[in-house]
Amino acid sequence: MIKKTICGFVMPAVIAGVLAALAFGNAEAAFSTDVVGKAAVTSFSEMLGALEFQPASDEEMGAWVLTDPDGNAAFWWRKSSNGMRDYDVFLCFDAEPFVNAGLDAEKLPDEMKGMLDGRGKIMVGRKLSGEELKYDGDITPLSSFEQIVKLDREAVGYHAALDHYGVTVADGSLFEWAKDMSKNDKDIVFVVDPKILIDSGVDPSKVEGWVYTKVPLEDSRGRRFEAEKFLRPFDLK
Repeated sequence: MIKKTICGFVMPAVIAGVLAALAFGNAEAAFSTDVVGKAAVTSFSEMLGALEFQPASDEEMGAWVLTDPDGNAAFWWRKSSNGMRDYDVFLCFDAEPFVNAGLDAEKLPDEMKGMLDGRGKIMVGRKLSGEELKYDGDITPLSSFEQIVKLDREAVGYHAALDHYGVTVADGSLFEWAKDMSKNDKDIVFVVDPKILIDSGVDPSKVEGWVYTKVPLEDSRGRRFEAEKFLRPFDLK
């Protein structure tokens, strides 16, 4: 009976653990040769250093929260494997400017509706790979972001037109930051895809506090195109 238990249950668990370790090791190796990923971490560190207020730690959610200088939008990202249930990264922003511009909140998907601190919020986010987060040292906003680069590389990219790095939180929605803040007047930018909001009644020309504009982009083949976005940019320096 004991041998059956060991062979039937313990060994598969050991094998799973070995495979998980190998997967993490492969992520480490890939990160060491990833020029864009490493530069994203470096520039993210510089961006954090320029913030007036450092990201807050939400222990209940197991996440870091970077709030914009006006306090109306925030970027959340996971700090533990047992944290946020619905999303691992997301943007959360005040609904009021969109409601004032015609938003019918009942038309929004349920996952976009949120109430945080008793205030009406709109949320856009995504789950990441589900890989276990493993830290060598202290758990900080930077080391948690580095985990995203290592384990969910496809979520982090470079936007050449604006010279920004960014984390894609949902299709067409991102949190971006400048590669070089000394050469850029948009040090951080909250980017929201407008389609669902417009389909829910929003007149984009009437949304206060956000810029509605066409943004130059590139597809996976390097072909350039433009897409409408809601932008909330800030100059930190």
